[in-house]
Formats: sequence, structure tokens, C-alpha cells
Amino acid sequence: MILSTWKAKINSIVFKNYLYLLMIQGANFILPLITIPYLVRTIGTNKFGIVMVAQSLALFLTIVTDFGFNISATREVALIKNNKESLSQFFFNVIFIKTILLICSFLVLLSLTIFVEKFNQESLVYLLSFGVVFGQVLFPSWFFQGIEKMKMITFINVLAKLIFTVSVFLVIKDQDDYYFVPLFYGLGFLLSGALGFIFSLKYIQYKKPIVFESIKIAKESFSLFLSNLAVSFYTNMNTFIIGVFVSDSLAGVYSSMEKLIVATKSIYTPLYQAMFPNLSIKGKHKIKETIEYMKYYVGVLGIIISLVIILFAKDILEIIYKDDLITSYYSIFQILGLIGFLSSLNMLYVSLFFPAIKAFNDRLKILSFAGLFNVLMVLLLVQFYTIYGVAISATISEFLILILAFYFYKKHVKKELL
Repeated sequence: MILSTWKAKINSIVFKNYLYLLMIQGANFILPLITIPYLVRTIGTNKFGIVMVAQSLALFLTIVTDFGFNISATREVALIKNNKESLSQFFFNVIFIKTILLICSFLVLLSLTIFVEKFNQESLVYLLSFGVVFGQVLFPSWFFQGIEKMKMITFINVLAKLIFTVSVFLVIKDQDDYYFVPLFYGLGFLLSGALGFIFSLKYIQYKKPIVFESIKIAKESFSLFLSNLAVSFYTNMNTFIIGVFVSDSLAGVYSSMEKLIVATKSIYTPLYQAMFPNLSIKGKHKIKETIEYMKYYVGVLGIIISLVIILFAKDILEIIYKDDLITSYYSIFQILGLIGFLSSLNMLYVSLFFPAIKAFNDRLKILSFAGLFNVLMVLLLVQFYTIYGVAISATISEFLILILAFYFYKKHVKKELL
């Protein structure tokens, strides 16, 4: 009786956190999706492409400042959440490292806008886009996931994104207003980050960061950082590469479709994030049972999503964007549609299983290989097949991750879990 009550309580916490995280994902991806069709029609595909290229660079810098703490710090917080002294010290040690990385990232961006012509031409767009990076550093999502307190922070996050969405429709009226897009987007992240940081102080007390402990934390998270960096090589960098080597217009076309694919992947992200803190402290047999149980359900959902995109790609793009240039490339959307299925399973292994059993090196091998493969393929294919080559490379990279993840998963099951 006591055991069943305890299990019910755990399941209830995971489910509630899943709903809160789903709302955050909705704010981060679905709300911007509402604005994208309007932006494409208002500022045009070319200006939209410029904004998206700058945003892809900002998201890359976000990976740098996160440094893998979304997994490593979440897990550590879950383990020490009942010890306020240790929790407080760990919190400010992480914030110290993230602040250093933030400063370094800004200096890199500033150098690019000064010395590289491509960035210098639209330097204001790139600098304004950095607000996203600053906001993400402020927002301690890893902390709230670890202590499994997502309710209030969800409302804060959603409110900030709603402000961004409303601001876009109220202020941006013609092509010359494209500078306001990164400004409002960055302000949304800055507002949610500031409010989230303030709210986190309710659970901790100030501790002066201990440098050698911060360095130790960074070292432990380094392999996760490399893994996440590798992920950005087959996600965020594709739009950036198209913008640099082809044109801003085609970067806008590709990004408009990529945003829809990211939205489908956001279905799984909050579920895995909600489960991770609780699953990470379970035994390996329990982790394996959970993965085995889930793979069929997420796989079927992924197949449905992919089929819908492949069969109705042209109609979806016409309805959402009403842009002849974007719709003319609907076959790109069909190619990317396969990612709906592939990502459903590879995220199950890469984002949940390997982090939960602390198999960070295997995760690093998988994502590094796939990320390097994608970058090399994109740089080669984009020269001959423009965005078609990029879409093919991105899809093959997702398939490669799934194959490698399944191989290492079976290896762990055979050697450690049985």
C-alpha cells in the first residue's frame, strides 16, 4: 500500500512537471511559430532569412553558455535538493561559470561584427540577437527541473513569450522594422530569465562562488558540452551555413520549414526533461524498463507526424506561410519530415537513457560523429544542391544518430543491465 502510494506520488510529480515543461516548450516554439508566417509576409523572405541566420548564431552561443549544465547540473541538483547549504553553493558555482562563458561569447560575437563583412553588414541584428543568450544564462531551468518545481517558472516563461508575440504584431508593420524581431525576441528571454533568477532565490541563500569547485563542475560537464555542441552542428548551424554560402532568402526558406520540424520535436522534449530528474536516481534495470516501455509509443507518434508532413507538405506550407517562394520548395519539407519519426526515438536514447545512466562518453561519441558528419556533408552538398543538400544531410544525420544510439543502448543492456 505504501509502495503504490509512493509510486503514484512520483508519477503525479512527473506528469505535472511534464505539463509545465510542455507549456514552456509551447512558449519557446509554438508562440514564435504563430509570428513566423506574419513575419515572412511583413518583412519578406530575405529579411526574415537575415534574422534567422543571426538567431541561429545566437542559439549556437547559447549552447556554449549552457555548457551541458541542462543535464549535469539538473542531475546534481536532484541529488542534493534537500541540502540547502550544498544546493546554494552549487547554484552560484554554476552561475559563475555561465557568467564567464557569457562574457567570452559576447566578445566573440563582437569581434565577428567588427572584423567579418558578412556580420558587419547587419551588426545590429546580430548584437540584438544576443539578448537570447543573456536571457538563457539568467534563466536557471536546470535548477527548477532538478528540484522539480516548474509551476511558477512556467507561468513566468509563457508570459514573457506572450509579450514578444503581441509586440511583433503591434510594432512590426513593414520591411524596415525587421530590427525589432531580434529585439523583442531577446527581451522576451531577458524578462523570463530575470524573473526566473529572482524566483530561484526563494530556494537558496547567497554563497560566494568557489573557483576551484566551479572549475571541477565545468570539467565534469565538458563531455556533455561537446555533445550539445555537436547537436548544434546538425540543427542550428544548417540555417547559418545556408546564409553564409548561399543566400539570406534561401536561409529564410529553410528556416521556415526547420521551425516546423523543431515544433514537432518539442512534443518529446518536455516529457524527457520531466522524467530525467526522477529517472536519473533510479537503478539501471528500472531505467531500461522505462525506455523499453516508451519506445513503442513515441515511435508510433513519430511515424504519424512524418506521414502527415510527407503527404500534406505543400498544403501545410500554403496554409501557414502563404508565400510562393517557400511553398515552391515543399519537397524540402517532405525530406525534413522524416525527422519527425527519427528524432522521436533518438531523443529517447540520447536525451534520456544515456544521461540517466551517466553514459556521457557514449553520448558524446554518437553526437560528435553525427555533428561532424553533418557539417562536412552540408559544406559539400550545399555547393551543388543548395538547400536540398542541407535537408538531405540533416535527415541522414538524424538517421545516423538513431543507428548509433540503438547500438550503444543494446551494448549497455547486454553488459550492464541484464
